[in-house]
Amino acid sequence: MRRSRIAGPSLLACSCFALALSCTALSACGGDKDAAKPPSGPIVGVLELPISLRVSTAAPTDFADVEISPSEIHVGGQPVLTLNAGVVAAADRQGSDVPKLSAALKTPLRSRIALSVSSSVPYETVALALSTAKQAGFRGAAFKVRPPGANSTTPGWFIIDDFLVHARSKPDEEVPFQSIAPRPWSDFTARWDDIQNACRGSQTGSCAYKPEKIAEGGNLKIVLHTAGQGVNVDFSRVGAPAAAEEPKKKQKVELLDGVKGATDIVKDVEDAPPADTASFQFRAQEAVTQPSAVSATLKPLCATVACAVVVSSEKATLFVRIASLLGAAFPDNAPAPTVAFELP
Repeated sequence: MRRSRIAGPSLLACSCFALALSCTALSACGGDKDAAKPPSGPIVGVLELPISLRVSTAAPTDFADVEISPSEIHVGGQPVLTLNAGVVAAADRQGSDVPKLSAALKTPLRSRIALSVSSSVPYETVALALSTAKQAGFRGAAFKVRPPGANSTTPGWFIIDDFLVHARSKPDEEVPFQSIAPRPWSDFTARWDDIQNACRGSQTGSCAYKPEKIAEGGNLKIVLHTAGQGVNVDFSRVGAPAAAEEPKKKQKVELLDGVKGATDIVKDVEDAPPADTASFQFRAQEAVTQPSAVSATLKPLCATVACAVVVSSEKATLFVRIASLLGAAFPDNAPAPTVAFELP
C-alpha cells in the first residue's frame, strides 16, 4: 500500500515533464511562425523563358537566385514581393530601388545575380531589379533562357560579367563604361559597307546606306532598342568636339526642261551635314531566326572583340524582346558584351 501511494504521483510528474518537453520540441521545430520556410519550387517554367541565340554558357555559380513571374518575385526560393501583371507597385519602390528586394539580396550578399524571368514580364520590372542589384553591390548578371526550335525545353544561360543601369541617355550622349575602353567611331565607319550588306540579308531589314560625307572623330555608341514588333541596332558618334561650321559653297546647277525642283534635290544633298548616326531596323522575328540578320549586322564589329552596348526600351515592352535581341546581337561563340540597361 505504501508503495502504491508513492508511485502514483511520481508517474504523473514524469508524464507531465515528458509532455512539456514534447510541446517545447514541437514549438521549436514547427510552431515558430518566423522559422525559415523551405524553398518553393520554380515559379517560372521552362517554356515561359525567353528564346535566345546565346544559350551555351555554363550554369552560373555563387549567384543570387532571383525569379520574376507576372505575380511575384522570389529570391532563393522565398517570396519577396507581389506584382500586379508583372509591375512593381509604386509603394514598393523608391526611385530605381526596390527595398524589399534589396534586403533579400543582401542575405548573403553575392557579386552576381541570376535571373529567371517570365517572357511576359515588362522591361521596367527587370530594369528595376537590375538597378536594385547594382545599388546593392552586384556586378554581373545572368539570364536564364532557352534556344529556338527542337531543343527549346533545354534551358541555358546568357551571362554578362559587367552591367550598368542608368537613366535614359540622348542619342549623342556618351555612356561611361568603366570596365571597357571606348571604341572610336571609325571602327564602325570602316565597316559600314560590310554591316550594310549583312543587314540586306534580311527580308524585313531597313538598312542605313553609307553616304559620301561621314563625320570624323569621336567614339562609337551602340544602342539596341525595341519597340512593338520592331528591333533596332543603332550606331552613333559621341564625344567629339563640335566642329566649326564651314561656309556653304554655291554651285550653279543647270535645269533640264520640264524638271522642276532639281536644284532643291541637289542642294539638299550638298548641304546635308556629315553622317554621324546609322540605324538598322528589323522585325522582332529576326532576333530568334537562325541564321539571324541581327547577328550578321553586328558580326563585323563584335565577333572577335567585346562590345559595350546600351539597351533601351519602353516600360511596357515585354522582357522577351530585350532578351532575344541581346541573344541575337551576341550569339553563342561571340564575346560576352558589357551592357548598360537604361531605365524607361
